[in-house]
Amino acid sequence: MKRTILLTPTLLLLACSESPPEIDRLPPDSSDEGCPRLFHQTTITDYYVTISDSEWALLEDEFLNVVERTAAGLDPEPYHPIELDVVVDGERTEDVPGVLLRLKGASSWLQTLEFDENPKMQFLVAFNEVDPEARFMGVRKAELDMPRTDMTYLQHRVALSYLRESGVPAQCANSARLFINGEYYGLYSHIERLDKEFLQRHWPTADDGDLWKNGRIIKTNEDTFEWDRLEALWDVPDMASFAQLADVDAAFMEWAAEAMVGDADGYYNGRANFYLYDHPTRGFVWLPNDIDTAMADDFLPPDASPVFPTCVARWERDWHHYILAMNDPASVDAYAQAIADVRARYDVGAMQERVQLYAEQIAEAAAEDPHRPFTLGDHDWALGEMYEFIPERADYIDSWLSCWSSGGADDDGDGYDMCHDCNDLDATVRPGAAETCNLRDDDCDGHADTVAGVSVCE
Repeated sequence: MKRTILLTPTLLLLACSESPPEIDRLPPDSSDEGCPRLFHQTTITDYYVTISDSEWALLEDEFLNVVERTAAGLDPEPYHPIELDVVVDGERTEDVPGVLLRLKGASSWLQTLEFDENPKMQFLVAFNEVDPEARFMGVRKAELDMPRTDMTYLQHRVALSYLRESGVPAQCANSARLFINGEYYGLYSHIERLDKEFLQRHWPTADDGDLWKNGRIIKTNEDTFEWDRLEALWDVPDMASFAQLADVDAAFMEWAAEAMVGDADGYYNGRANFYLYDHPTRGFVWLPNDIDTAMADDFLPPDASPVFPTCVARWERDWHHYILAMNDPASVDAYAQAIADVRARYDVGAMQERVQLYAEQIAEAAAEDPHRPFTLGDHDWALGEMYEFIPERADYIDSWLSCWSSGGADDDGDGYDMCHDCNDLDATVRPGAAETCNLRDDDCDGHADTVAGVSVCE
């Protein structure tokens, strides 16, 4: 794998100095429009947590023994009382009342326990658990997220900035430092929670619909929701039925925006990191979530198809509506137009500038992070890879759109050009090919090892 180092001025200083200067304030960022000040890009948000020794010991035990606690039927993520000061834009708010802290994470939690010598906890900061009406800067909860695989610390932040500017309802995010009992604990992606506050921010007069995590777990209206509409959505047999229950145009835009940034772990790639919001008048709307694999060719290469990217671990049941759309000629044409629309809003220069500015802003915090699960050389390399992914993805999408409108190359000579072939490097993979039991989609219909819903492996 190539290793290209992004040598920004601050990263150059990092190679020569133990304490590079931190950029105190960045210029205002257009992607912050509508976001709570807690998540603005201008400065890093600092959380100063004071927690008792006994509560910290309990929290560490929960972290280290999550598998055992879960197997025993114990709550793996109980809340703990803390005292909290927060610094935003250089202004310190002391003794924020009624704040609780708990662990968060899933696969990244288990991975850091397995692979890292000094495993790093991820947290949820709750301002409204003691008093349901309490908010801090208009926020109910904030996530401190640090998947060990994001060596840039920025994949979440940059991708979400693009999604917001492209018109997709998406979380606000910046970077945050966490201090525990006066000691620096680590640097995080600092992310707005997908919750009722998020709905009110985006749809202030239509925020009372049901919100479903992963399209299955109710997150609002927990005492009044019904399963009927969700079950009907998952059972739609065709696009006409789908359009009666969902905002299809909005869904296409969200899927296309995920495709544009190469979100390997989101709905576009058949993975479970998404929310569904049942808007009271528009129907179901897709929302991106947990997009920390975006713009990283370790997960999805910049030349991955925006229609059927290669993935051997997708959840085809959750991909039901996507597959319906991609196999309907009128719908896939509309989706291709959505790809063109999000590409028009994908400003390569502006996004690369963001990578550089954000990297400079976090350089000192990243260098001093005592729980950083990778080397600074790896961090610099990952930033360089991200910087290069941005134009490479744009170039590939441009070629794909040109092919879709006018035809394109057929590199494997199977009779299908690159934009109609889910693998243009393998002539045995093409629309109409025989599906075989090999864990891949041979006939480019979005299904692996099945024909018309019937397994070929039986």
